[in-house]
Amino acid sequence: MTVAVGIGLFTAQVPPDSGRTFAQEYRETLDLVRLAETLGFDSAWVSEHHGAGDGYMSALLPTLAAFAAATERIKLGTGVILVPFHHPLRLAEDAATVDLISGGRLILGLGLGWREEEFRMFDVSLGERVRRTTETVDVLRRAWTGERFSYHGNVYSFDQVKVTPPPARSGGIPIYIGGLAEAAIRRAGRLADGYIRTRGGDLEGMRRDAHLADEAVREAGKDPSSFGFAQLQNTFVWEDGDAWEVVQKGVAHHIGVYDGWNAGSDTPGRGFFTSPPDEATLRRLTPAGTPAQVSAALRPIVSAFADRKEFHLIVRLQYPGMDFETSSRAIELFAEKVIPALKGA
Repeated sequence: MTVAVGIGLFTAQVPPDSGRTFAQEYRETLDLVRLAETLGFDSAWVSEHHGAGDGYMSALLPTLAAFAAATERIKLGTGVILVPFHHPLRLAEDAATVDLISGGRLILGLGLGWREEEFRMFDVSLGERVRRTTETVDVLRRAWTGERFSYHGNVYSFDQVKVTPPPARSGGIPIYIGGLAEAAIRRAGRLADGYIRTRGGDLEGMRRDAHLADEAVREAGKDPSSFGFAQLQNTFVWEDGDAWEVVQKGVAHHIGVYDGWNAGSDTPGRGFFTSPPDEATLRRLTPAGTPAQVSAALRPIVSAFADRKEFHLIVRLQYPGMDFETSSRAIELFAEKVIPALKGA
């Protein structure tokens, strides 16, 4: 039984009341990724949003270029790049550059985006997000051949263009597509090399969504055994006292940001605020405890998907406002006592 255990999502959020600086946050994130590689994690992942009051990471590929230069082995993933806000040719160039710097370790996770404020910010129609994403996938695959090509879609049109240099891998960079709606999952199966699932804590939901993606893979005439699946999962491991007391504030901020956006946070005249759910929901979404408790919570996920050729369990162990000493200790404990329990299950 095998599983690739990744760390993330790193989002570089700095709560306004934390006393931390963005320079510190990015420097320590890089240190945590170096640490994770030395301890045996298989990948590191980052996530994108724009115009956030806590500085939610907005530039994923420059950040992964720094990860690539600081590491040698782990895969590097975007979970996810919000495609409608990126020109496809420039995205092809930037991704190829990160793949070259890393020696072929990039996984390019793509998503539609959903915040109306971000679409307003970039002057992009929310109604175009599916077309922009599907056309971008087509353009990326053509661009990474290194050959001159033409493309004429409903949104993008290019005549005899060439993207150089090509990625490190001759077959191009693996593309994963994220999303929670059934249409998004089936889109991943049709168009992508893998599906990245962002909602954790629900094993039956994971099974259902993996099945939907595999159905779409078959319908597209592809082999599901070669289709990747990545699951994001909050967690936190601690031995010196109550793990939940240590992580609760950071989890509340991390999850509360999304509900805050739904309520109008980070829009003109509203300012930044979070709206976290109740503590029971936060606890359900974030298994926290001793190594044995966390291993027991995560092992069913590993068991459910261990027969897949490529399965990434991506665990979040660093939360907004958390100091380096705390997050690094959680990473060490997870690597020392949880990863062996999961990989040896």
